[in-house]
Amino acid sequence: MPLLPIPPRGDDWHALRARHVGASEISILFGCAPDYLPGVYALWHVKAGLIPREEVANQRAAWGLLLEEAIAAGAAEREGWQVLPGRYASRDGLGATLDRIIAEPGPNDEGCTGPGVLELKNVDWMVHRRGWDGEPPLHILLQLQAQLAATAFTWGAVAALVGGNDLKVWRYSARPKLHAEIMARVTHFWRSIREGKPPQPDGSDATYRALMVLEPEVVDEPADLSADNEAPDLAARYLAAAAAEKAAKAEKEEARNRLLEKLGSCRWGDTTGYRISQAVTPAKDQRPARPGEIISGRAEARRIIVKELT
Repeated sequence: MPLLPIPPRGDDWHALRARHVGASEISILFGCAPDYLPGVYALWHVKAGLIPREEVANQRAAWGLLLEEAIAAGAAEREGWQVLPGRYASRDGLGATLDRIIAEPGPNDEGCTGPGVLELKNVDWMVHRRGWDGEPPLHILLQLQAQLAATAFTWGAVAALVGGNDLKVWRYSARPKLHAEIMARVTHFWRSIREGKPPQPDGSDATYRALMVLEPEVVDEPADLSADNEAPDLAARYLAAAAAEKAAKAEKEEARNRLLEKLGSCRWGDTTGYRISQAVTPAKDQRPARPGEIISGRAEARRIIVKELT
């Protein structure tokens, strides 16, 4: 597949991304995207040009970009790789921004041939502990395979700097059957846009925000739902879920209060199968208010933390 220079982040960059489902977005089509990515409903409307894309802007993402060069250099030195600058690859509606390209296999890349994709990650230690079970999470594995599908490379690697000082590297071969499924989902996605058939809204915050953009104003007029067979079921489901939510909240708060009573002034305690602890947010005194401002104090708050013992 042709590899293009990655344009600077700007209008050309956004226009290029708008024409493709990106490798980092493939997990959305498989229903396993991380929370910071939109759901398929929001993605559909973004790619259809109906709403703007929400950019991920946080310190972790910013530092990930700043540390790319250092992570790539560290991985190249340790693995004996010649690392080339990243490129943009595309194939039939699938796009992939490659962090780096491995020119050829190194001494540790047994069975690998030709150039490889190098995906770089800067990972918080706690995030790694909670979500990386011996290898990168599924959305990153799908991202790498989508990059391989877009480039036709036969192998790739994920290099992750964990906690700022622990470099971990995983190698993966291309999986043609998975590539076929990726391309099938990408093809179906773009066909649905051409046919004007959006997916059903899901329960994500991204979908809620997309709906607010699509219908920014509420007018004082009735909608005719008399022939809508689905609306009564949705209304009933909403009321049932709201009642269950209220009951669950009451049950949770009763359990919280009874556990607080059992702990008393103790920070934590173990029982059969569980460790129960209480976290304290200290009281905060009222501070002087500026003209026209109301500042209330804050009483001490306590919350219960329950962990299963294994």
